Amino acid sequence: MSLPKTQVGYGYVDGATEIVKFNDLPVPIPQGKQVLLKIEAAGLCHSDINILGLPNAFSDKFVMGHEIAGQIAMVGDDLKDSEVFQEGKRFCVTIVKPCEICKPCRQGIENGCVTRMGYGINSDGGFQEYLLIDNIKTLIPIPDNVSYAEAAVATDSVLTPYHAISKVQSDMKPTSKVLIIGAGGLGLNALQIVKNYGCHVVVTDKKAELGEKALKLGADEFIHDLNTTFDHEPESFDVIFDFCGYRTTFELAQKFVATGGKIVMIGLGNYKLQLRNFDMATRSVTLFFNFGGVGREQEECLRWIEKGIVKPAIKMAPLHELPLYMKRINEGKVEGRIVFKPKL
Repeated sequence: MSLPKTQVGYGYVDGATEIVKFNDLPVPIPQGKQVLLKIEAAGLCHSDINILGLPNAFSDKFVMGHEIAGQIAMVGDDLKDSEVFQEGKRFCVTIVKPCEICKPCRQGIENGCVTRMGYGINSDGGFQEYLLIDNIKTLIPIPDNVSYAEAAVATDSVLTPYHAISKVQSDMKPTSKVLIIGAGGLGLNALQIVKNYGCHVVVTDKKAELGEKALKLGADEFIHDLNTTFDHEPESFDVIFDFCGYRTTFELAQKFVATGGKIVMIGLGNYKLQLRNFDMATRSVTLFFNFGGVGREQEECLRWIEKGIVKPAIKMAPLHELPLYMKRINEGKVEGRIVFKPKL
């Protein structure tokens, strides 16, 4: 395949509070067991906002974008005879780049790898035309009837709630009462997953316009105003998923979780949260924190999409509109997941 020498990308620069455009990034040539992925879809996550403007311990400049899917454009010499990694084959990419030798990696918890390395988080990611993959174990094959956009979203927007829900799967019963806080991309995907367990699911979000969508996707109730119209009794929900992660939403979760219940934190809205230590202790509440998921779960998420059980809400946009959508997502004006396709 003929490759350009340079490409366009968008990413992090130390000290910059907005995403920066890179006009002359080199297109790398894969060596050994490396793979060059031609990016076909890269999703925008609210976490991308959190990355900007903060010091990064790993790099002062890198291409962002951690929801990635594409096709192989070129392989290194050691993969020339591979039946799996061939030019044109479709793959999505795990966010985490596991070292494979630390204790969490050896235990199959690669999302807890001690190196904390991740595509688009502290090393080059998908907001560009070509991405060099130096660990082929981070590539997950895409089923034939799953689109690039769906596969990209599966790496985080579907995987993260799937991983979080799996931790409390034994509590998800037809008699369980579940609260989902936040009806954004992750929250609505979580709703579709949770409904398969037959629970009574209440969804709440400050955006009233999301109510119709939540109800169509299977919510038993949608509540808009958390403070004045939330007519459920305190301490009445068996499981609460917080997809916002703000102090206000975490306080809500602690107020409404039942004795012996579970709070599952997914959103990263605030860097620090305040815990009602004595109250949670005396009510035997279990608190889970989550980040991403693992490869086997990502493969399972693709199968859920393949079977039509989960249908992510996706809007496609050209990559050059990324700065515009970064502003919109920061203003809370984006619904579902925005997925970009580079213009090649």
